[in-house]
Amino acid sequence: MEELLADKGLSAREHARVMCIRLLALGWEARDVAEAVGLSRSSVYRRKTEYLSGGGEGTLSTDGWGGRRGALLSSEHEAEFVAHFEDAAREGQMVTAAAMLTELERRCGESPDSSTLYRILARHGWRKVIPRPRHPQADPERQEAFKETSQPSWHPPAPRTLARCG
Repeated sequence: MEELLADKGLSAREHARVMCIRLLALGWEARDVAEAVGLSRSSVYRRKTEYLSGGGEGTLSTDGWGGRRGALLSSEHEAEFVAHFEDAAREGQMVTAAAMLTELERRCGESPDSSTLYRILARHGWRKVIPRPRHPQADPERQEAFKETSQPSWHPPAPRTLARCG
């Protein structure tokens, strides 16, 4: 354990785990260890249980829980899902969150919350979609010609005359 403490490559979390076990081995109470190391008392007990249950020093150098335990789709399936809509967007098709949610529901077999979709999109570098300034197939010459030949559709209101009652 001394060589673990001397290791300069430990993260702050790993160092706290090593210190936790070391102070417990020196006879400190769990509440005192928790205060000294900056963990909760339940975390101190959890580290002690992990260490004593056969994990040994190997449990001290792992850095947290991490991972994607509750993921609807694997990373590869997520990338494939997003790529399908990227291709459609590049072709000029309108990609909506409603269509993406429907496809996501079809792929995972359950009805996910919209926040799940937005987190998937954020992981793959998508941003909030905003209206584009012009349509990709817009023809500026035809638009100008239309402006010149079209009749104005708005007319100012006619002046009103007020009649006196009585």
